[in-house]
Amino acid sequence: MKSASHRTTAALKQLTLRYHWLLAGLLLAVMAGLGYTSMIGDSAIVDEVAHIPAAYSYWHYGDMRLNPEHPPLIKDLAGLPLQFLPLKFPDQLAAWTTDVNGQWESGWNFLYHIGNNADLILFWSRLPILVLGVAFGAVFYRYVRRRWGTAAGLLALLFYALSPNILAHAHYVTTDLGATIFIFIALAAFVRFVEQPSRQNVVILSVALAAANLAKFSAVLLYPFLGVMTLIVIVLWRRPLQATARRKRLLGGFLGAAALSVIWIWLYYVPHTINMPEAVQDRLISGVLTQGLSYPVGQVLMAINGFDPLRPLVQYILGVTMVYVRFDGGNVTYFAGAVTSQSFHGYFPVLFMVKTQVALLLLGLATFGVALARLRVGAHGLGRRVAESFRGHLALWVLGSFGAFYFAISVLGNLNLGIRHILPVYLPMFVLVAVGTVTLYRQLTASPKWRPAAAGVLTALLVWYAGSTIAAHPHYLSYFNELIGGPNNADQFFSDSNVDWGQDLRRLKTYVSEHPEIKRIGFDYFGGGDPRYYFCHRLYDPEGQLIATAAGYDCTGSVYQEWHSEYGQYTGQYLAVSETFLENDRYYAAVRGESGYTYLRAMKPIAKVGASINIYKLY
Repeated sequence: MKSASHRTTAALKQLTLRYHWLLAGLLLAVMAGLGYTSMIGDSAIVDEVAHIPAAYSYWHYGDMRLNPEHPPLIKDLAGLPLQFLPLKFPDQLAAWTTDVNGQWESGWNFLYHIGNNADLILFWSRLPILVLGVAFGAVFYRYVRRRWGTAAGLLALLFYALSPNILAHAHYVTTDLGATIFIFIALAAFVRFVEQPSRQNVVILSVALAAANLAKFSAVLLYPFLGVMTLIVIVLWRRPLQATARRKRLLGGFLGAAALSVIWIWLYYVPHTINMPEAVQDRLISGVLTQGLSYPVGQVLMAINGFDPLRPLVQYILGVTMVYVRFDGGNVTYFAGAVTSQSFHGYFPVLFMVKTQVALLLLGLATFGVALARLRVGAHGLGRRVAESFRGHLALWVLGSFGAFYFAISVLGNLNLGIRHILPVYLPMFVLVAVGTVTLYRQLTASPKWRPAAAGVLTALLVWYAGSTIAAHPHYLSYFNELIGGPNNADQFFSDSNVDWGQDLRRLKTYVSEHPEIKRIGFDYFGGGDPRYYFCHRLYDPEGQLIATAAGYDCTGSVYQEWHSEYGQYTGQYLAVSETFLENDRYYAAVRGESGYTYLRAMKPIAKVGASINIYKLY
């Protein structure tokens, strides 16, 4: 006779199989709701100041002079709705006409100075990113379900839809979510090609590679990675096809897909450079690629830029080179009480451990341990078992290997700016942990002895996973897990886009309005918002026309007072300082030979807005 727990498990299994799309839809609806409600409360983050005006200008002018260090695909999505709004663009300013990549000045003016509704622009440019994230969730579920079953599909979708790191970047106009999505699609297309190296799948792989590189330049890492994987497949893969014919088909197919992807990238860049004057492109090249290895690249680009058919490809190579320069040059980084202008090799491993939900880490450790145990040396040796596992679980090996490869490159690199730079490792991890968890659960529940415990532990972990995400709402950017006590202790370890990217400026305005005792407060704000836009009055000339410049604000009588650490010690009663400026001041104050915010770091703030803005009462 079957036990009650076994009957319950069987009933739940049948219910899941029957209504799986309803359950998937519910998860995606929750994702959409959490993403939307956090999106509308967030003020502009730093990178959106550059990305949003670029997104608008690509459509409106057919000119990619702004933000060339990021490819256009995701910005095109964000910029499309803006074409239907009555917006002004600062195309008469030097930032557009003569400056080299005047993206920041163009952004500040476009959003805050020339009379546009900044919050309306933020909403409509962010909405397509959220739609992309939710829509991909359906594709992700379908892919995992078709390969590994309904249970694995739903579990992987749960990990994706309720990941704070995915939710955090699923509503900002940046390239991070797009890179995560399209890199995964490219990996899936590669597996499909290996399993059936037809001409159709070569074309599909080429389009997927192009889309990934049009989403973010870090996707260029796909070419060497997939090249090596192709060679491994040629050595290990066994099929009834003749060995020589299969090698030619796989190697030739991959090389053909790679070459074809460059053609798609080239063609996609055509409308983005069609109205871009050659002199502007020359100014970008000569003004940006000025030193080190970038200089000879710049000289070559200058030499070929006069040939019009090559100009779209020149713009793409320019962007890739700019990313290399940035990756190699480093950035001021705060990590666990220390600040450097280079990088910490322990940065990403620690960051991953404290920005990923503990429940997922535990499931990952359990499934990884079981996977390693299966590869123990047997009669045929470890190498033979690994080869057999690779042939039997190709997709999992490709996904897992890429996650490890991308993570290693990030650790060895010189740019420590946030979890967003390793976001592409999360989708492979979701798949591996979901498939491993389902496999392990089925093995345990095959025995009546372990069935209740396995069901209870898995349920508890999944509830913990979902609960930690819901509890963090709407502050997903600053999410940290229980290993460091949540976001309230994040300032002991990290800053910048892990905690503070400027997302809480509007919440600061709400806080100040709810505390009438604050008559005047100094702001040292890090982000993409302009405090004067929210706290000060706009100025008009004698003819009643808006003064459409940065000087067009009157903060007389306002609660707002601009402040920075180099001004000295603040003499007012209340001071609000962004977490990034508070911690990075350790570096900049030392460079200036000043004490900076040392006096604030010895104090406890009276409040925190979100987890990113500290408010101090000095007397």
